Amino acid sequence: MSYDLPNLPDGWIYKTLEDCARKQSISYGVVQPGAALLEGVPIVRVNNFKDGHIELNDLMKISPEIESKYARTRLSGGEVLITLVGSVGQVAVAPKSLSGFNVARAVAVIHPKEDVNPNWIAICLRSPLSQQLLASRANTTVQTTINLKDLRALPLPFPPEEERDQIERFIYTLDDRIALLRETNNTLEAIAQALFKSWFVDFDPVLANAGSQEPSLPPEIQALFPATFTDTAQGTIPEGWKISELSDYLDVLATGRRPKGGVASFSEGIPSIGAESINGIGKFDFAKTKFVPLEFFEKMKSGLVEDYDVLLYKDGGKPGEFKPRVSMFGNSFPFKIFVINEHVFRMRSDYLGQAYLYFYVSHEKTLSELRNRGGKAAIPGINQTDVRTLKLAVPPQDVLAAFQTKAEPILSKILANACLSSTLANLRDSVLPRLVSGQLRLPEAEQAIMELDD
Repeated sequence: MSYDLPNLPDGWIYKTLEDCARKQSISYGVVQPGAALLEGVPIVRVNNFKDGHIELNDLMKISPEIESKYARTRLSGGEVLITLVGSVGQVAVAPKSLSGFNVARAVAVIHPKEDVNPNWIAICLRSPLSQQLLASRANTTVQTTINLKDLRALPLPFPPEEERDQIERFIYTLDDRIALLRETNNTLEAIAQALFKSWFVDFDPVLANAGSQEPSLPPEIQALFPATFTDTAQGTIPEGWKISELSDYLDVLATGRRPKGGVASFSEGIPSIGAESINGIGKFDFAKTKFVPLEFFEKMKSGLVEDYDVLLYKDGGKPGEFKPRVSMFGNSFPFKIFVINEHVFRMRSDYLGQAYLYFYVSHEKTLSELRNRGGKAAIPGINQTDVRTLKLAVPPQDVLAAFQTKAEPILSKILANACLSSTLANLRDSVLPRLVSGQLRLPEAEQAIMELDD
């Protein structure tokens, strides 16, 4: 199969993916996995691919009897995996921790030859050239699908081994930095969530003042909490706190709009955030950014996002499967000016503080209540009344201020890390195609990283 390929530097050649893999080793996985089991052999599906690695939090398990028929795609670590159906072209190298796993029909397994590093194959498959070539051959009649014949024939650029190794190290060093920033953010968010739960769900400081457990806070903060509880219709809460509806403390609960024809019609203007970007603090998918025209933005009466606004995904999904999600951005990240669309609520509370508001709305108890309310409708989703009538135990202002003081630096650090991670990812995605094609040589790419670090 012929391709119109760019010229390579002297000493570089193209090899087909099939030439880089062991004989007859490129194959897709389990065709008919049967019912999902609580115990069995895990298989990697399309939904497990995330940012160049495999996430293990939603694995399907199948019977060993079924899996035994697909020994050719059983993983031992070091294989290159690529998605073939649906969200095609996602790539990851299987780590040793996946040894014994298998893959689904929508995933191809590539077993590299001994003299070909799987990381190089993965880098090439991630590059825009490979993605474009695969997309040009994909079948989109029912669901986007790449067939194995086209995958095997895919040409990959090969520089001399030493240069290839250097490019691999450079790209994967960037990947590691990005992954570390994201892992750090997950840890920081978990710390803040644990603090919120301790103070406002489990009431640990109150229990400590009552003598039921050892205090864990500085004395000046511990003294802000009472030593007794009171019973209410909503359950037991600390003495002096009160049960209220969220509406009593919301200064802003607004949604955005979209222009006639939808945001998909515009490729520039003011960025518009939708459901795809509502997934935690500072977690944003730039590839899915949509826009509204400047003229439309200037006439909008709501929807402009301010630093540390809490953003709540308010509708969508199948009947009975509504999944509200919460996000927050700030410090001019991801954009200096951006708006939300009609699928998102913007929330602000000066009294509660944005840190408390975020962790209250994103707490599983609140999300469960919102799922229950929004999942009953024929068209899943929540309205302003659903949000305003949420119940919460409201502490005194000095307790809220103490929490904001502790949580705000954590939120700020998360957003700073997210900004750096995004910058590194953009730089990586910018230099990767030029490095792989030989248009950019490694010293120039390394200089760009040095300037970023400065």
